[in-house]
Amino acid sequence: MSEATTSSRMFLSGVVEGFYGRPWTMEQRKELFRREQKWGLNTYLYAPKDDYKHRMYWRELYTSEEAEQLMTLISAAKERGVEFVYAISPGLDITFSNPKEVTSLKKKLSQVSEFGCRSFALLFDDIETEMCPADKEAFSTFAHAQVAVTNQVFQHLPEPQTFLFCPTDYCAAFCTPSVSQSSYLHSVGEQLLPGIDILWTGPKVVSNDISVESIEEVSRVLRRPPVIWDNIHANDYDPQRLFLGPFKNRPTELIPKLRGVLTNPNCEFEPNFVAIHTLATWCKSSTAQKDVAMDGEDQGSDYNPQEALRLALSDWLIEFGMADQPDVSRSGSGRAKREPSEEEPMQTDEYIPGPKENPLYTAEPLTLEDLTLLSELFYLPYEHGPTSLAMLRELHWLRGNSAAAAFGTAEPENAKAKEWRERAEHFDNMCAAVVRMFNRLSNAPNRTILYDLYNYICDIKSGVSLARTFVSSLGGRNPPPHQVINDNPEPWGFRGGLSGEFQRMLPCHGNRDLFRSPPATRVYTIRPCTPKDKSEVLRLSKEMQSETLQQAVVIGDRLVDGQLAPSKYCDLVLEDEEGLCGFAFALTDAKTAMTKSQYPETMLRDFPSLMAVQIHPRVPDPSTAKRLIGSVLSSLKDSGSIGVFCEFRSSDRRMLDFLKTLGLLHVLTVEGLQAGLVLMGTKL
Repeated sequence: MSEATTSSRMFLSGVVEGFYGRPWTMEQRKELFRREQKWGLNTYLYAPKDDYKHRMYWRELYTSEEAEQLMTLISAAKERGVEFVYAISPGLDITFSNPKEVTSLKKKLSQVSEFGCRSFALLFDDIETEMCPADKEAFSTFAHAQVAVTNQVFQHLPEPQTFLFCPTDYCAAFCTPSVSQSSYLHSVGEQLLPGIDILWTGPKVVSNDISVESIEEVSRVLRRPPVIWDNIHANDYDPQRLFLGPFKNRPTELIPKLRGVLTNPNCEFEPNFVAIHTLATWCKSSTAQKDVAMDGEDQGSDYNPQEALRLALSDWLIEFGMADQPDVSRSGSGRAKREPSEEEPMQTDEYIPGPKENPLYTAEPLTLEDLTLLSELFYLPYEHGPTSLAMLRELHWLRGNSAAAAFGTAEPENAKAKEWRERAEHFDNMCAAVVRMFNRLSNAPNRTILYDLYNYICDIKSGVSLARTFVSSLGGRNPPPHQVINDNPEPWGFRGGLSGEFQRMLPCHGNRDLFRSPPATRVYTIRPCTPKDKSEVLRLSKEMQSETLQQAVVIGDRLVDGQLAPSKYCDLVLEDEEGLCGFAFALTDAKTAMTKSQYPETMLRDFPSLMAVQIHPRVPDPSTAKRLIGSVLSSLKDSGSIGVFCEFRSSDRRMLDFLKTLGLLHVLTVEGLQAGLVLMGTKL
């Protein structure tokens, strides 16, 4: 490569298609080129991991049909002023010391060069670092092997416009023992020809921030400024996450110190509107802009991530209003013609509902506020958006202070209860906004964008609805049956899949949650009741019964106040850091406590044992109560009992509803019960 070519090269700015998963379609890539041209970006790096001739079968030449597609794509990029960089990844199985392997690599890139491609990349990321015996004999180090082949290929090509090299140690986290002391990176920097640029992801594979100091350090080792392969919006490592936040935590002072920045965004094409748009704004936020000289001075930053996000979302809102249906045929391009929506999805001119009939459904238009909410719900890998954080904080507080709302109208008005209700209403309004956003997105004319988003927005709507139901139940409202949170929920009531099961078993699960003030784990102790506990048990029972009209006479009261002694191993209390918060006492044979025939013989035959149970409302976790009650049920079963019943006054709605959610007991239908009494029970 000539000296003229290596000096004064343009700053590379654009997109890497380098994720694992389904590659983008030809039409999507053409749309990408249109957007890059419009927004002032200049580069596209073709490196889809699942293009088998890019990686797995890299030796195979393209067929005439495949060649025609690539030529069309390269030409489309050129028409939009976008540099098409063809990348190849031979690292899975190449033998570096075999001349035939190097020849195959040269032939493949020469073929692509004949298609009109002027820029190339050789990638050695995500591969094993152990060399085969033949390579160990020929090369002193892995870096030496990679550099030797890369230099040969570079010199073989007819003066490539751009030539990129991705090292195996492509981020600081991979360097041993550090960037400045990495023998691998030093070898690459010293031996790689100066016309070859080097890709770098920053401190980590997915870097939260990239500092000027870190780039200066790696530049000294590599002996050239790197090209950032930025994974901040990549989501191929977690199919349940999407990133719609702005390009941020990269100061624009980096621009004069870099050879370029390429974003490797979400697997889904349409949601990348924000990632690419905000990157373009970032690149323009220095006086150097996209044609910055490599020896330029540091520039002050006028880049504001929130303002860049607002601009991107405003432009994206226009796209949502464009009627667009994806072509789902096998031979389709994957994208239909886009045009402004002039018609309603359904013509209703001939039908006008009467005054007592249902009005016609009218889809609410999507707003900028809706898209802002969407972005804040799916923000960035290391950061929730402001609305997400607000919702988490409110739910955390409402859950931790649920006792303030537990007594309903029977509890005297107090400041804490009033605050709880106000914050619960605020949380409910935020949840309602998410549901409203989901409905508006679902009715947007641009179905192509919607289909890329749908799984994600459906998932967040489900999660928000569950949280909303939970808060409603804490406030004493009964949710619809299909929304009840219990141990036998509908499939949408829990996170399914083997991966989720594995994660919950691991000790590190949750230690990287982005909510920086997670709900404190309340430690509970279940233990046998002691004589010292009697006064606390009685106090708890009276406190919980203060909201009920104590008209019905129940045997369980005598278990609680000590008139009756519970059976062996059937007297357990629940304790947290504040003190006693629950109890479960039981008699194996309830008849021994009866002075008269209070219950039918037929019922006592099936449910011979009696249990008295009470749980304080500050215990919001059903699993804790279930363990307490389950332990007593197990003791009764071991003693030979075949069934157990509990007595509740019908005005004790909180405990009745709470026990229903546990799924351990069900309401018994018993004839002749005294007024105001409800029995629940279960077979053992």
